[in-house]
This record gives sequence, C-alpha cells and structure tokens, in this order.
Amino acid sequence: MNASPNLVAAAVPECVRGNVAPDIRLNRLLVPLDFSAASVRAYHYAAALAECFGGELTLLNVVPPPMLPEWGYAHLARRDEQLKTVARRKLEHFVNTQGPASQRVSQLLVRAGDPQLQIPEAAREQRADLVVIATHGDSPLPHCLLNNTAEEVVRRAACPVWVVPGLTSDEAELQPALFPLRRILVGTDFSAESRKALRYGIALAREFDATLHLVHVVPTLLPADVSHLATVLQEAAMKETARRELARMSTEEVPASLRVVTAVLSGNPFLEIDKEALRVRAGLVVVSTHGHTGLRYLLLGCTAQRVVQHTSVPVLVVREREPEFLPLIEASKPMPS
Repeated sequence: MNASPNLVAAAVPECVRGNVAPDIRLNRLLVPLDFSAASVRAYHYAAALAECFGGELTLLNVVPPPMLPEWGYAHLARRDEQLKTVARRKLEHFVNTQGPASQRVSQLLVRAGDPQLQIPEAAREQRADLVVIATHGDSPLPHCLLNNTAEEVVRRAACPVWVVPGLTSDEAELQPALFPLRRILVGTDFSAESRKALRYGIALAREFDATLHLVHVVPTLLPADVSHLATVLQEAAMKETARRELARMSTEEVPASLRVVTAVLSGNPFLEIDKEALRVRAGLVVVSTHGHTGLRYLLLGCTAQRVVQHTSVPVLVVREREPEFLPLIEASKPMPS
C-alpha cells in the first residue's frame, strides 16, 4: 500500500516550519521498511519529521534469514544475494513513487538476517539519531508467543526509537502522516532515566507549541499479606508524594512558557498511560527505558516496551544512556523561554 505523498505536506505545518528548534537535532533517521501498510505509514511519519527538522532518511529492508540449508551454504549465499537485489529494486521503485516525500531519502540499505538484530545494528553503523518503526498490531498471537520486532528494537537500539502504531489500510488513508502533536504525554517515575524523557517532551512541546502532560502512575500490585487498609493508606500517601513532586517539576524543570497538566493515576502503569493518552487525545507518549535484558527482563518486563505493545498513539522511547538528538542540557534547569 502506498499512502498519499500529500499526507507529508499536510503534516508539516504542525511544526514550526522553517524555524527548526535549536535543541532538536534530527539529522539522520533510519526507517525499516518491509512494504507493509504499517511500515509505509511509518515512512511517511518519518518523512514528516525529517521535513520539520531538516533531516535525511535512510530506508532499510531486511531480507529474512534462510531456513535450514538444503543444498549447502554456497547456495544460501547466492539466495541472499538474489533476495537483496530484488529488495533493493523494490526500495528504488518505492522511492520513485513517493513524489515530494522522497526528497528526504538519502540512502537505501538492504541487509540479510533477523530484523530484530539487523535494525539496531544498522542504526549503530549509520549513527542514526532516531529509528522510526511501525508496530503491525494485527497478529492474533499474544506477545509472549510472537516477538514483536518494534519491541525488540526498542530494547536493543542505541538511539531513541519513535514507534508508530499500525493501522488498517482504511485508517491509514484517513490519518495524516504526522499526528497533530498538540498534546504530549510524558510518563515519569521521578527516576534519572525518566527525567531524560521529560527533556525530550519539553523540547518537542516547545517545537510544536503543545501542551505537556506529566503523568505518574502509582502501581497497585502490592504483596498479598498487606491488609486492604494498609494498601489504601499506602496508596494515598504515594499519590500525595507524587502530586508534590509533579508540582515541583512543573515549576522548576519546565519552562514557564509551556502549558503543563499533571495527573497522578493508580493501577498498571502501561495500561493507565494508554488510557490517559486516549483520554487527553495525546499525539505522542514519551517514556524512558533501562533496556533490561536476560532474566531481569523476563521476570519484570519493561514498562516502556509494554507501553509500545498496548498504546494506541505513537511512542517515543529514550534510553538511560544513548546517542541523543538533543544537546546535553542540565535537566534541572529550565530552558530559556
């Protein structure tokens, strides 16, 4: 499916066109493209971002790995080269059909292997400032049985990842390439990592003249041996502490020129973030991740990846330590108005 190139032009006025924010440096955007409707939508979303911030796009197609060899490894090497040739031709044809949107495409890449590994590796090699990737969102299998490429890229990538939710073909035709970013929701747990997410939220809110929604979720999963009364009292105390901290952040860490709304919720963090994003009609959710792997990841999971799984709006995921498309700024100091 080829979305209309006019969607990009329609989306550009949502940013401050011709006045690129000095604190946002999106020079290189990597876009994985498998020619599905979802990935084409992510391409148009990335093209709109590139138009806003003067960046360039690298399109990546990953040829899937072969099954068990039937005629030896020499045959597999020839097969990979043939598939790569076909994939490059498809990329070239795709770009040639995209009209003005293709002007931001500077490079076409084709790699062979597991997309979950090849996409993060390509991002590192290309020194990408941002990966823009789609979730397909149409699989009948639960996430525990089918790894989602977008979620794995979020976990492995060494740069921020902007995840665009997959839509049906009809929905994609009706939606602009870049959602109107009039309301940006930042999830925070007051950790140093979530303060980094706040920096990104502030910079984007300034650029798009958006309202910043700061949200903290008090988890309600407490030990079974804690009494109901103790649970209620503890939750109330945690909410009050969170309200005070959000108020402090709003006055001390957010520029006075920005509109700020705060909310303290309780429940499952990723589900509550999704519900709040839908309630306020947010155009973007910004969260941070520690990038846990191994046993800790399997046991505890990752809120950021769960948000990617469940949210219905685009998600920007930033990591604890990574190359950034924001310059280093003291997060504790408000940016100049």
